[in-house]
Amino acid sequence: MIVLLLTVISGGAGILYAYGARALYISEQKKTLEEVYGLLLQENIAELCERENRLKDEAAEDEWEELSGGLLEEYENSNLRFRIRDENYELLYATNKTAQVRSKESAATQNARLMKLYSEQPKAEYDDKVSGGRVVLRGKHVWDEETYYILITESAAQINRSTEYAQRVLLLVLMAFLVLGAFLVRIISRGIGLPVEQAARAARKIASKDFSERVEKTTKYRELNELSDSINLMSQQIQNYTRDLETFNQLLQQENLRRVELEQHRKRFVNNVSHELKTPLAIISGQVEMLPMIHDAGKREDYCNSVMEEIGRMNDMIQSMLQIFSVEQGLEDISMEQLDLGQLAGEAFAEFTPLFARQELRAEFEGAKEGGTGGASGDCRENGRICVASGNCNGDGIRRERKRSMILGNKENLRRAMNNFLMNAYRYAPKGSHVNVSVAESGNYIIFSVYNDGSQISEKDMERLWDSFYQGSESSGQGTGLGLYIVKSIVAQHGGVCGAENQKNGVEFWFGIPKTRDTK
Repeated sequence: MIVLLLTVISGGAGILYAYGARALYISEQKKTLEEVYGLLLQENIAELCERENRLKDEAAEDEWEELSGGLLEEYENSNLRFRIRDENYELLYATNKTAQVRSKESAATQNARLMKLYSEQPKAEYDDKVSGGRVVLRGKHVWDEETYYILITESAAQINRSTEYAQRVLLLVLMAFLVLGAFLVRIISRGIGLPVEQAARAARKIASKDFSERVEKTTKYRELNELSDSINLMSQQIQNYTRDLETFNQLLQQENLRRVELEQHRKRFVNNVSHELKTPLAIISGQVEMLPMIHDAGKREDYCNSVMEEIGRMNDMIQSMLQIFSVEQGLEDISMEQLDLGQLAGEAFAEFTPLFARQELRAEFEGAKEGGTGGASGDCRENGRICVASGNCNGDGIRRERKRSMILGNKENLRRAMNNFLMNAYRYAPKGSHVNVSVAESGNYIIFSVYNDGSQISEKDMERLWDSFYQGSESSGQGTGLGLYIVKSIVAQHGGVCGAENQKNGVEFWFGIPKTRDTK
């Protein structure tokens, strides 16, 4: 940029000097000639010519003699030339002696023509007819009734030569600047071009979602280094934003898929409910139609009891349906809080203690390995377990502190899931058999499990065990077949897992909820 600026300045100066200096010089010299002519008008022209000729003759006799200096000599040293003639156009004074000889040989007619060129109010002019050109002033002056013809000239050859020399010098300087500029531009362009190409390459890769390219700061130019930093920062930010958008897009796709599945499941659920309600309604309708035709009081009572049982089944089914809708609605809007899953399980176990005792089930609750928790009144503690049975259990009676099993969850829905496991154990465990309820840690989960003695589940039933309205091929017909489906929905609501496993003498159902960081 500096070289280019210098080249422009030098070239412009050369052009300005070539075309402006000569015109300016001629203009100034015209003013000078007019000023000198005005000074001559104040002099006695005849005496002035006599004095100037004498001084010139003295100088010619001895070249070493110091001249006294006359008025005209001062201007002649400034490159002015004078010719002064009388009214007959005879030469009185000439800067050049040769002018007098030419004057004597001039014809009268030629002199008359020349005399007409003089003016009493002359203006200096530029005469380009003379070789090299000159500035000329022709004045006609009357002094003491005598007429004088005054010619003042200045040759423009010197200024022309100076202009030519200056043009040559400036041309050489301009060429030198151009050569030097081309060399420096090549060097600078390599220093600028390579980073710009690298930045362009990085920008193209960014446009194609390739953020691996980085622009190196290898130049001494602050602007290019700032551009490199900006491109690298832009690449990193776009990469981060793209990664976040891809993550959000995946989450959005998963959420949309979940909502589609949920909607499909709701439609399937409504169809299943409609289908399942047809059977008890048909039974109730048939038995109600038969009641007026039955006169036996015992049979009428049996029919009424059957109707009540079917009504109870329908009520259970409707309640389960409402629970499922409540849980599924909770998938979209649910309040969570810090809960101790072990404590919640102990409370649920305590509520089922009377039912287990009624069936003479040997039920026990096993908390964390560090100790037990209080259950129903009258229970005893044995090695960290709460035992409830038809008789007494032996133990040391020592109360131990229970290990906390903290999770983030909805208390009401988790109790509902626990109650479904416990109710299934109560329904399907043979009288006098064993039921075990436990809470334990496994990896990042707190596991709640219920084991009961009884028949194992077939592989075919195990695959569909968690579907709605599925009761299994070995089912006794109790319930609606919605309990495990409700458990699965609640566990999914908490981001957990659930399952069922056949044990040696029975079946164990379990679900796991992610534990929180402050689990102790």
